[in-house]
Amino acid sequence: MVSLFALLGALPGLLTDDTVISNDYRSVADISIEQPTQANAGFFTSDPDRYVIGQLSVLESAGLVQEVADLNNLTPFDVRQAVEIEQLPETDVVEIRAVYTDPETARGIAQGYVDAYMSTLETDRSDQDELDRLNSEIQILQNRLSVLNTRIQEQMQPYLDALRREDPPPPVPQPSSVDPAAVTERDLAQAELQALISQKNTLISDSRLRVNTRVIQNATLPTEPLPAGGQFLLAGGLFAGAMLGVVVALTWARFSTKVLDEDTASEILGAPVVSEFPHYRSLARQPLAAFQSLPRSAVPVIDQLGVLAEAKASIDQPLAVVVVGTQRGAGATTLALAMAERFAAGGSSVVLVDADVRDPRITAIFNATADGGVPAVVANDGALIDQRGRSVFTRTMDPEVSVLGLGANRGQASLRRDTVASVLEAARRKAQIVVVDGGPALDLASTLQLTALCDAVVLALPLSRQKSDLLADLSRQLGDVRPRLLPVVTSPARRAARGAVVASDGAIAMPGLGASPPPAQPSQPAQGNGPGPGGPGPAGGIATTPSQPERETAIYGQGAGGSSNPPGG
Repeated sequence: MVSLFALLGALPGLLTDDTVISNDYRSVADISIEQPTQANAGFFTSDPDRYVIGQLSVLESAGLVQEVADLNNLTPFDVRQAVEIEQLPETDVVEIRAVYTDPETARGIAQGYVDAYMSTLETDRSDQDELDRLNSEIQILQNRLSVLNTRIQEQMQPYLDALRREDPPPPVPQPSSVDPAAVTERDLAQAELQALISQKNTLISDSRLRVNTRVIQNATLPTEPLPAGGQFLLAGGLFAGAMLGVVVALTWARFSTKVLDEDTASEILGAPVVSEFPHYRSLARQPLAAFQSLPRSAVPVIDQLGVLAEAKASIDQPLAVVVVGTQRGAGATTLALAMAERFAAGGSSVVLVDADVRDPRITAIFNATADGGVPAVVANDGALIDQRGRSVFTRTMDPEVSVLGLGANRGQASLRRDTVASVLEAARRKAQIVVVDGGPALDLASTLQLTALCDAVVLALPLSRQKSDLLADLSRQLGDVRPRLLPVVTSPARRAARGAVVASDGAIAMPGLGASPPPAQPSQPAQGNGPGPGGPGPAGGIATTPSQPERETAIYGQGAGGSSNPPGG
């Protein structure tokens, strides 16, 4: 949402033709403003930026604007509209930019600011009035000394003339004895003159030290007009659009019916989300890959689930884990397959129970339709063999994992709320760990009963399409099992076509169309559970069961009259 609004805001700038030229010209001048170093020490500051900011107010003062306006025959309003004064970041340089329709006027405005400001510095900071006063007093004293010297010379002239005429020459008296008043006045005037000259030199010296501001660049004369300004429009549009997008996104999120993130899901469920199971195309295409070749990056997630599930089991009892989803296609079957194989890889014997009556993918994947499965367990009061003496479990390619499927009739008449306990007990007698694929948690009463009987409940949670009200309803239904709840964020899978069944190799078969070719498997003999009318079929063959017309799906690895394990079983 933010990106969309930012793009919409940027459209005017993107659509603006940058080749369009405006009628404005820009002139630029740079001044380096540095604080005084000696005079007016009381105004010094340890923060140079503070001094520069103060001088910016001088540059923007009404008096300076008026002076520049008078120099260029403009109004103060025109000058303020044309000029932009800015301190360059992390420097003492101030840039004066003047934009006007005439290039000469633009330069005149910028240069007018420079000249007026520098003139202000020289007038205010060099004490020109004091210098003028000193110069005037020095001139008066010099004129006075000239008059006194002339007077003394006239008084001494007769003695000097006698000195040249007479022989021997008469003694010449001192001027102080000839005209003592004039000599005394002359000496005082000379002393006062020396003091004024010294004072003037000191003032001039101090003024030169304290005025450190200098012109770096005089105003330039622009030669080309400015472009139309599409870049500024683009940047402004991006920012404004993004801000509006943030507001809209937050408002939308506030009133959204979907679960927004893991924190929201944890708050609704009352249990922290354990982890996130990444999305893999290989698992979406072939669910059996979760059992045969789980992606390496998914192994830590499944291992963590296994550890947390085992931590909730009793030491003297087999572990029972039910994997359910918040909705259909949430990824519960994939998690169940992966957990069963990881438990088996750890050295435990595992029974994988298919309890998803409405979509028995585990039964279809491992060809568990011909074995007794759940119906045989219910019919024989929890026995592990059927009436013909055959095992109710289907073997898999992993000798440590066996499957308790839903049988040929998909278990609709046998897996009920009152039969769940006996089925779960039979699975516990068979193996150390029982993993149940329960499908959606609220689909059947038997699934809710499984969550109450199992040691741990793994909940597949597809955040991208999870409604908050449905999750809240599920949380209320699972209130009693909340301490055993292990939520996992998953990526929802696409619903398979209606009537499709997943074959033992993970391929999807459609009624009446046959199955897609299975992936290459090592050639191994198929092992059936017992001879049927047609005998065990070869691994990888395609057959149907005529006695069950509702199963029109072709399934790999099953003979015409019996069942066989998948390749490698």
